[in-house]
Amino acid sequence: MPLCNVGEKMPRLLQPILSPSIKTAIRPFFSLLSLMVLLGCSYTSVAQSENVFLHPKKFYKKYLPNLRIKKDPLDTLYIKTYPNYLSVGMHVLSPSLRMNIAPRGTQSGALNLRTNIADIIGFSASYRFVSAGFAMLLKSGIRTHDDYAKSRYRTATIKYSGGANSFQFKYLRFKGLTDVNTLNRLDLTVPYIKRTDVMNKEFQFEGLRNISWRKYSYTGPLTFSQRQLKSRMGFLFKAGVYYSQLSSDTTLINTLQAQHYDDDFRNIKIIRTLSIKLAPGMGGNLVFLKNYYFSLVAFPSYDLYLYKMLEDKDDKVKGNQTFAFILEGKTSVGYQSRRFYGGLRYEIETRNAALKTIQYNGLYTYLGLEFGYRFNTPKVVKKFYKETMPPGM
Repeated sequence: MPLCNVGEKMPRLLQPILSPSIKTAIRPFFSLLSLMVLLGCSYTSVAQSENVFLHPKKFYKKYLPNLRIKKDPLDTLYIKTYPNYLSVGMHVLSPSLRMNIAPRGTQSGALNLRTNIADIIGFSASYRFVSAGFAMLLKSGIRTHDDYAKSRYRTATIKYSGGANSFQFKYLRFKGLTDVNTLNRLDLTVPYIKRTDVMNKEFQFEGLRNISWRKYSYTGPLTFSQRQLKSRMGFLFKAGVYYSQLSSDTTLINTLQAQHYDDDFRNIKIIRTLSIKLAPGMGGNLVFLKNYYFSLVAFPSYDLYLYKMLEDKDDKVKGNQTFAFILEGKTSVGYQSRRFYGGLRYEIETRNAALKTIQYNGLYTYLGLEFGYRFNTPKVVKKFYKETMPPGM
């Protein structure tokens, strides 16, 4: 998509998930955005010979001359940083991804979706403020549900981790689920209903404020670019925007289930949601025997859900709004030294929302091992980082 068309198409991209009233309210914002993009394109056309977008230093100097990332002075008695090391890690996790859809007030005809994912393997790298990672399905893992539909899984994450503020973008996708509610079977000779056409896709962008950033390291047990030296607790605040789409080639429910649902859901193939989160949280790192740690973080929240249910991806239907209870938690126990780190990690996220005539419940859990090593950063990495990052990073 050409850059000069971004401003024009932005409202169209959001149209599937925003109600008419909300689109009317934000239309002036996108009109201003369109004007800014068009002016920027015009200016870039004049100065195209400079190619500033291919040279980050020239870009920052020309368009953001006053930009400079301010370093947060941490309390070095509590937190140790490793600015000259490149942290490279690997994790092997066993996920449990569950989604349940049922009519409001009853479990009759409930759609209970599960994956047959046994293990995923992921790799990450962190240098100074920036970390990135990805994970994929480990095909050699021990599968406990061979009678489920074959699942596929992938995710990618990029983070900016400052002392006080952190930002993260995450992409998650898995396809191939199984309805384990045996009462929904049309064919009684099979144990479950394999839904190889069902796919869930998510885009997440969130920012976090660590109120106790001087002495409490939130990112230490996550990216390992920091290390907690003394036990400490801290208050946190998270804000984010999350887009998700649950879809299938056929209707989400079959003809046997349809008798339990209202008419407006029986032919639904796609559920799209855009959620907005404002969540207080609390975390803590317990350090014992000098190099060992126990970490715990929790975020409860009521997220604003803007959603649409579609029979076809191109349908134009009115959006709806509701609030959903979300609970996120992470805990880990492990070992850290100057170079080596490793431990056991557990993550959980629950989602509970009443969407029009149905009730949605989601449960994602991850349990597994992680370990890594801090290497002396290669000169080529230092040079690339210095040439591409804003001043001060």
